[in-house]
Amino acid sequence: MNRQTLFIVFLLLPLAFTVKAQNAAGKNDVMMKMQSLRNALLAKDSVTLSSLLADDVTYIHSSGFVQTKSQLIKDVMSGFQDYKSIEPSDMNIRMYDNASVVTVKLKTSVIFGGKPTDLNLLVTLTWIKMSGDWKLVARESVKLPDLQ
Repeated sequence: MNRQTLFIVFLLLPLAFTVKAQNAAGKNDVMMKMQSLRNALLAKDSVTLSSLLADDVTYIHSSGFVQTKSQLIKDVMSGFQDYKSIEPSDMNIRMYDNASVVTVKLKTSVIFGGKPTDLNLLVTLTWIKMSGDWKLVARESVKLPDLQ
């Protein structure tokens, strides 16, 4: 390796570690937002839900039902959409600059429109960092087969 190549490697090496550290910090921030979202849905916490959701969020259920930010908060607060448990597993967080895509399996128990429902879901959530804070801009779920 010549001197110039060696110099470039040593110059770029700290940058690679910085990017990796920022990526890890970003993943940790998004993981904390995921936990906050879960807790807010279970606790019917409208203030936290409002702070987590982008104004133009699309919250799509496995049935195809789509909610806006105001509809989701209203339905959770009124009990129309009453989460009893949300158990995540197999979470994968991918970072892209100021965006993050999360895929996660959820075992959920919810009363939706007065009807108790237990669901196994695969959910994709897209988070965007806006003005220094992560906001949920899209959520979509599909039903997974029940495991016996």
